[in-house]
Amino acid sequence: MLINELPDDCLLTIFDYIQDLRDLINCFKVSKNWRIKIVERTKKLQYLIDQPNYSSDYVYLHLKEPIDVKCLSKLFPNLRIAEFSYQLNGGAPIEDMVRLIINSNSLKGIIFDCDNHLEFGLVPENANLEMLSTGYIYPKMSGIYENVKQLHLWNYNLGLFESVAHCFPNLERLQIYATEDLSEQYSDAPVLANLKILEMGLPLNDWANICCSFKFMDAYPALQSAYIKIDSRTITFNHLITRDNLRDLVIQFYQPIEWNELSRCMLKYPNLKHLALRGTSLKDEHIMQLILILPKLTILDIRKSYGVSQEADNYVRDYCEQYGRSIKFYFKPFDERIKSDRPQLLNRPEKICRGFDFMEHCFFKSFYELPHFLDPIDD
Repeated sequence: MLINELPDDCLLTIFDYIQDLRDLINCFKVSKNWRIKIVERTKKLQYLIDQPNYSSDYVYLHLKEPIDVKCLSKLFPNLRIAEFSYQLNGGAPIEDMVRLIINSNSLKGIIFDCDNHLEFGLVPENANLEMLSTGYIYPKMSGIYENVKQLHLWNYNLGLFESVAHCFPNLERLQIYATEDLSEQYSDAPVLANLKILEMGLPLNDWANICCSFKFMDAYPALQSAYIKIDSRTITFNHLITRDNLRDLVIQFYQPIEWNELSRCMLKYPNLKHLALRGTSLKDEHIMQLILILPKLTILDIRKSYGVSQEADNYVRDYCEQYGRSIKFYFKPFDERIKSDRPQLLNRPEKICRGFDFMEHCFFKSFYELPHFLDPIDD
């Protein structure tokens, strides 16, 4: 049987397995019948990114030559998030990319990971963007950013962010990290009244410097979840300020810090339910103290911290039985229990995760595996 003789349902099933953008465009050009079927297929697509996801609502790019993006708004009428890295590297005109942003009514997020900067001066100020991943912000174009709720900034530090934070009055999630040639610069945190999730990884050139991430966090009373990557041996914080709303906290250390500093810092967050400490040198007695410091703790993950033995695990179990608490305690580097408790960890890292859920998509990952966006489409 020739492929053109296949029933329509079979063709549609075959097209559902095509995820390469170039293949979809080539199939679109074959015939009128195929064009109709490809349009049915592309109506399902919501994410245009540079890696396959093996889901029918993804299409990916792996191109060495430029691609004509002018037709994409028609071909993908329900596109929610697009990544422009490959098109720009291939030399597609910047005006075409801007046209895609303007013409795609459904487009909510863009990922721009190239060394060049997307010229937002060409984008109208009423652009309906809610998610943005970029390495540069144009402060004069503040109208573009007013609706942005998720911001992924690479090669930024706190000092740079302070100068553009006013552009994002509705921000709910901020992920900011710097390369090693851009050290942290402490600044008074800007007012972001709606910020719920903060993820920071700011390396320090001078190891005598002090990590100020916790002081930065103090400015956000609505903050619910935080992921802090620390390269400094010393942290600073205001012990007079507590943040009762913080529920989830991950701290990834490059080298251990003193227990006294860490324990005093934990006192700032009395309502923590989920805590992960990675790269520390905790001992059994420290685990026992953490359980007492944090009375609402239900998950304690120290799988990448060394110095804790089975004795601590026995203590946590006995303590929970005695006082009626339930705490999942992960301390072995390859703890088999987490595979059954959190099967999503078996999934490979994704740039986009469905659902605005820090615990589901961020808590158990290393810092550089964190998704660019938590798409709230399934919330």
